[in-house]
Amino acid sequence: MGDINTNSNTGLTPAKILIYSTAAIFLTLGMKAISTVLVPVFFALFAFLIFAPLVRWLIRKGVPGTASVFMVILFFIFAFFGTAVLFVSSLIQLSDQIPDYQIQSQIILNSISAYLPKVGYSVDEVLQGLAAFAFNVSGEIITGALSAGSTIVLIVVTTTFLLLDAAGVPDRVQKEAGDQQTPLSKFAELSRTVINYMLLRTETNLLGGIGVAIIFLLGGIDFALLWGLLFFLFGYIPYLGFYMATIPPMLLGLFKYGLIGAVAVLAIATIINALVENVVFPSIAGKGLKLSPTIVFLSLFYWSFILGAAGALIAVPLTMVVKIVLESSEDTRLIAKLMESSGTRDQVEEKEGENGA
Repeated sequence: MGDINTNSNTGLTPAKILIYSTAAIFLTLGMKAISTVLVPVFFALFAFLIFAPLVRWLIRKGVPGTASVFMVILFFIFAFFGTAVLFVSSLIQLSDQIPDYQIQSQIILNSISAYLPKVGYSVDEVLQGLAAFAFNVSGEIITGALSAGSTIVLIVVTTTFLLLDAAGVPDRVQKEAGDQQTPLSKFAELSRTVINYMLLRTETNLLGGIGVAIIFLLGGIDFALLWGLLFFLFGYIPYLGFYMATIPPMLLGLFKYGLIGAVAVLAIATIINALVENVVFPSIAGKGLKLSPTIVFLSLFYWSFILGAAGALIAVPLTMVVKIVLESSEDTRLIAKLMESSGTRDQVEEKEGENGA
């Protein structure tokens, strides 16, 4: 009898699956209903995760805790408004030059349309539709990020309180947890994965964005700083972010230098992205995300559905948080394991086998 009860408590029975699925649906609909509140709160939480190590570094250098927090907050405000001003001014200049780009695109389309087969749709309509789609998607994501920043007061105030409280939290947790593996200490250990990801992702995105901006600037591509910022921002979006950030500068390269310019922009962006994603990020990230590529891809659509376009920017860290929460309970730990990549599961099973032996 005891064995039967134990198995029924720890296993994922159909009843539990139904309950968890229903709870997930209601939670999804509830979060979507209050998405206007959740977006600035989530951005404040992730701003805290990014800037908390900087506060601790200033404290170690002898700067008082309160002063270090306000120094970091001032840096955050200047960085946000500087980025917003650069985005807005660049987009205004870009909109002023759209008529010239339309004339150039028409000339290019007329020169190549004679060599393409007739399929019932004009090449002009197809290419203009693709360009409009690329710019619209990019604009929606940028607008979503900036609209989250429109509640900058709420974000700054929330981040400030989190940073002020951050210095004492690890000490209190350590005193309570001690050397015991309590749920609180385990959750704190797992949450470091999210913090490390946010820091490493920000550093590598910054490196890639600076590289793109410098090379585009040297190559004479218009609005090189804007495209560098776009690569930095869209670097938080796995798989799709690179393509969304590459299409607009490719079009400008096409307008200015022809087909060779578009190919050169694509080649440069691909090389920089490959170096950042396949060399720099794995070398400093160590174990990586521990998330299945399928889960990462699907998370983009899930969080975009709930939070809008801005949700794509923080889809991966939010999914990591969900995985951490699922790992904290015996009943849902199997679901968390299913979210991991196959390589990570094999490593965990091998380690458990060695411990059992």
